This record gives sequence, structure tokens and C-alpha cells, in this order.
Amino acid sequence: MKRILLPLALFACFYGESLFVDLFSTASLFKDRLVIPHFLLIALTLMGIYFFRNTAIMYAAAFGLIFDIYYTEIIGVYLFLFPISVYIASKMIKLLQVNVLTAALIVIINISLVEWLIYGLNILLFNVPVRMMEFLENRLLPSLALNLIFYFIIFVPYTRWLQHLHKKLSSE
Repeated sequence: MKRILLPLALFACFYGESLFVDLFSTASLFKDRLVIPHFLLIALTLMGIYFFRNTAIMYAAAFGLIFDIYYTEIIGVYLFLFPISVYIASKMIKLLQVNVLTAALIVIINISLVEWLIYGLNILLFNVPVRMMEFLENRLLPSLALNLIFYFIIFVPYTRWLQHLHKKLSSE
């Protein structure tokens, strides 16, 4: 049972992204902003920091493929980006002291990295005419704000659960 809970939690984050977009896409709260939830990426990043790195990278690749199949036109974008960001997070945390603020910084960096690369791919492949300042103001900064709120909501329970699971699986 304990081995199925982690994939279920990640599926909940995956489903929560589309549910958030469905529920709040027409809300006047965001006006002209394009707010992109990255709940799955946050969960995978925290998993890379507080759990086994290789397991987190495998989950990141699997959920990246699922994300590509479900959301994007090009298979391989998130399949590549999710494991790379989990790997970067696991390497960055070795340089920094692990706490809520450094993990938040790593989450911000990972989300920004993914958003910038997706922005670049959209310009390169689909010739999307979005200026950089427009991207920053209307997509990146609002998305970072939303995802930081989600991060601070889930940080304590999720990381404690990951640490508990890590300890339990290490002792087996």
C-alpha cells in the first residue's frame, strides 16, 4: 500500500493542474494573465530533494511522458524537462542548506527554467509572437506567484511524508 501512495499523490498533482485551469480559467481574478499551475513539477522537485534522487528522476520521466501525451503536441518536451529539473534540484540542494526557503528558491528556479524553455520552443517551433516583457508580465510572474502559494501550502505535510517514506524504505 505504501508503494502506491506516492504515484497517487503525483497523479493528484497532475490532475489538480487541469482541475485548477478548468475551475479558474474564466475567473476575473487573473484578468489577462495566463497562470500556469506547475503542481506536479513542485511535487517532483521536492521529491528530488527529500526522497531518493533516482526514484524521483524515474517518476519525473514517467510523468513527463504522461504530461506530453495529455497536454502537448510534441512528445518529449516534458519527458526531457521534468527529469532534468529534478536532477538540477537534487544537485543544487547539495550546495545549499536544506530548509523551506532554499527549497522554495530551487522550486522557483525550476519553474522558471521550464517556463523559459517552453517559451523558447514555442517561439522557435510555432512562431508564437510573444515579446519577452509580455511573457514575463502575463505568464511567468503570475505563474510563479500561484505556484509559490501552492508550494507553501503543501511543503510541510508533503516533505514530512517524503522523509518518513524515505526512512521507512531505507530501513527495509
